Amino acid sequence: MKLHTAVLTLAACGLSASALADVKVELPYSSELVLVNGKEATGNDALILANGEHQIALRYQDNYRENGDYKLYKSEVIIVKFAGQDTTYRLELPKLHTARDVRRYDKAPTVNITDPQGKAIEFTQDKLVKHGLQFGRDYEKEIEAYNLTNAPAALPALAATPAPQLAAAPATSKAAVPAQGQNVAENMLLYWYEQADEATRERFKARINQPTTAQ
Repeated sequence: MKLHTAVLTLAACGLSASALADVKVELPYSSELVLVNGKEATGNDALILANGEHQIALRYQDNYRENGDYKLYKSEVIIVKFAGQDTTYRLELPKLHTARDVRRYDKAPTVNITDPQGKAIEFTQDKLVKHGLQFGRDYEKEIEAYNLTNAPAALPALAATPAPQLAAAPATSKAAVPAQGQNVAENMLLYWYEQADEATRERFKARINQPTTAQ
């Protein structure tokens, strides 16, 4: 169930309502939250976070103009990892006016985070991509799998550790593998497929499509 962003953020950081933290992140109107510190979120209200390192996932969502008509654009999920301390930050997205702007942004999405003086702070970003049908995505499981990798915006402190559980399970049959492990494996496979170049993807597809020979 999706919770209000502020409550969700406090839960993710393990804080009580009486111990509000010292980092505020203001979001632009063209953003739509997906995850805050590994927990599902919505909207674009300002975030109140604890001092320290954080991971936010969001989409660029806004209208652009093409052939005289306005169309709605939604980007892939953008992951941003940054550290904050006792101040207010502003996350900024560029304005996309045309279909050409949208195509460029799809190839290389960008964000910016500034402090109260307008100075850009250091952060890392990446994309959370799922191939195939986009209905019914479990973003929390996807980001959990992502955080188990060495990806640029991964935050291992947020990741669960299902691998030891799988190692302890008896190696009897495929049916004995926990469903959670299957989901993690699938998500990691999709993530690394997205990271591969086109030539590597083609070799991978050719290999899995290769007919098996009878023994």
